[in-house]
Amino acid sequence: MISGNIPTAAAAVPTPTRLSRRLMEIVSFVPHCRRVLDVGSDHGHVISYLLENHIAETAVATDIHADPAETTQRYLRRQGVMHLAEVYHADGLHGIRLSAGDVVIISGLGGLEMIRILSNAISENDGKLPDHIQWILQPQRSFEELRSSLSKQCFQISRETICLDRDKFYCIIQAEWTGQICSDLTLTEQIIGPCLLVKRPEHFAAYLHHQRNVLKKHMRARPELAPVLSDIDRILQGEKSNEEVDP
Repeated sequence: MISGNIPTAAAAVPTPTRLSRRLMEIVSFVPHCRRVLDVGSDHGHVISYLLENHIAETAVATDIHADPAETTQRYLRRQGVMHLAEVYHADGLHGIRLSAGDVVIISGLGGLEMIRILSNAISENDGKLPDHIQWILQPQRSFEELRSSLSKQCFQISRETICLDRDKFYCIIQAEWTGQICSDLTLTEQIIGPCLLVKRPEHFAAYLHHQRNVLKKHMRARPELAPVLSDIDRILQGEKSNEEVDP
């Protein structure tokens, strides 16, 4: 845990934490809970927001780098919620005991790094995670690999959405560990998202156009992407037809 005397702000009512559109979308996934854990907390704004708004009763923040961990602690002190939080300079969830009912947020990291953190968490808990933990994941890349790994590591994807922030698309995934290997996802589901394909939230069509352009660049090295592009074209054609018949 980070320790040491860290100067506090002047005795005044702190300005409530404000979050970017991406972070607001992430915290919208968090239910009222006893404890939230933010892996790779960076500046600490997410858990401070959740504590300030009484969405979480307590919080744990971890960061693999010491400076961001100290930044998080300073910010929580300034916002007057440090007494409700613990801040650790740690790799992922290493050394953190998970409990049933926890909500774990891992955002802003690559999908491959998330796979490693989740694998290590399972190993440290003797191959079995506590029940009823909600995992909220916002990968920056490697969505395909992350979704595939989740199903193989006994995680069930229960919810997904798309966020458009500063002209960049972000996918947010909610998953729960079931203890049983889930059915394999199709390649289209791994790349686009099984819940997104069903729910088709706001920005879905624009996101598909974006993904289509990305995938076309990889077609020569990965010819197996051809059916995925066909699926995307079929869905986009259906979306266009629906728009044409709407009054």
